[in-house]
Amino acid sequence: MKKKYKILFGILLFIFVFLAIGVKIDMLQEIDNSIYNEIKNWQSNGLTEGFKVITNLGGTVALFYIALITVVILLLYHRKKDGIVVALNLMISSLICMILKNMIQRPRPPVEERLIVEDGYSFPSGHATNSMAFYLLAICLIYQNVKNKKLRNVLCLILGIFPILIGFSRVYVRVHYASDMIAGFCLGMMCVILFMSFAYQKIK
Repeated sequence: MKKKYKILFGILLFIFVFLAIGVKIDMLQEIDNSIYNEIKNWQSNGLTEGFKVITNLGGTVALFYIALITVVILLLYHRKKDGIVVALNLMISSLICMILKNMIQRPRPPVEERLIVEDGYSFPSGHATNSMAFYLLAICLIYQNVKNKKLRNVLCLILGIFPILIGFSRVYVRVHYASDMIAGFCLGMMCVILFMSFAYQKIK
């Protein structure tokens, strides 16, 4: 692993551990509630319906189909190894997130405040983790394989917006706290750094 990636990984790990400890000692609840109260002030029916659609794009089923379509396209272009990388990365990030959720066991926000039905534990956000892991890996692959600089930049920008919107939507619909979302982003990025530094090279 290159030095710059080691430094980035260390920063992300520090933030994740800090948030996890903050959750366990109940240090972040007031901050999380304050952030949601600010978001609640500008909620509207139109935004709510829009974020309900966006939040579904980061769900397990939606990401599975998006990943499946991506793998099929890669196979059609004879990029079998890249297809394996995409599938494995998503499975690994999902597994790690699930393990951490069951270790930390943070309850979700109160049921009466949620705008959609959701179960399971809250920290870290699985939607934020998996969408960040999937789309960030896609950005890495595009950056390495697309030679047209303008097209590459546009694609990377578009894909970079998706995990941010999905993560924010989870806080908006009140099934996660802001700290869950941030931790999910950190975890997703750490998964990609590790995957690209070790597993990707072996697969390729």
